[in-house]
Amino acid sequence: MRKNILVLSYLLLAGSAIIFSGCKRGEDDPFFSLHSRDARLTQKWTLTSMNGTIVNTFTDPDSIINVEYTYDGTNIYITENDSTVSFSYIFDMEIKNNGEVFSEEFFNIIETDNPSQQSSKTSFWFWGNDNKNKTIVNLDLTGLLAPYQTYHIPRLAWNDMTLEIAYSDNYTETAELASSINVNFILEFAVDLVE
Repeated sequence: MRKNILVLSYLLLAGSAIIFSGCKRGEDDPFFSLHSRDARLTQKWTLTSMNGTIVNTFTDPDSIINVEYTYDGTNIYITENDSTVSFSYIFDMEIKNNGEVFSEEFFNIIETDNPSQQSSKTSFWFWGNDNKNKTIVNLDLTGLLAPYQTYHIPRLAWNDMTLEIAYSDNYTETAELASSINVNFILEFAVDLVE
């Protein structure tokens, strides 16, 4: 009898280790989730926070263009070389389990709340690394995020998600003419519960 209890305990411990080892993928993911990463990702999301910087460096003439983006859930502040403009801002996306993603973006002039820019796009998404880890996703989105398709996912919970963009590239046209770009964004999303 005692031997059966010991064997059963070992089996439960081994089974728990296998089950719980598959729960956490991103470094800030919840320890345990009843939902797969596919199920957690394929929902309607709304952007709640954004901090980002794009730095363009040119050699002819020597110059640096630094653009910073800050979004507080209501307004976006865009600062280019110490000059800031602001808009009310909304970014929503729906990631579907068939590989389709719909995204839309709205910029409104704060003083009048009149739309100054709107865009939407229906496109595709897929996991960017192996199907086991699923910590990188490729999203073809609209608006400010259109130039970037590869996103690292440090956190993916049932009701919130964090995406990161880290991109850099160098261009050399001639010995005298070269440029580089460095892009870093942290985007925080919440599940859009409004239907």
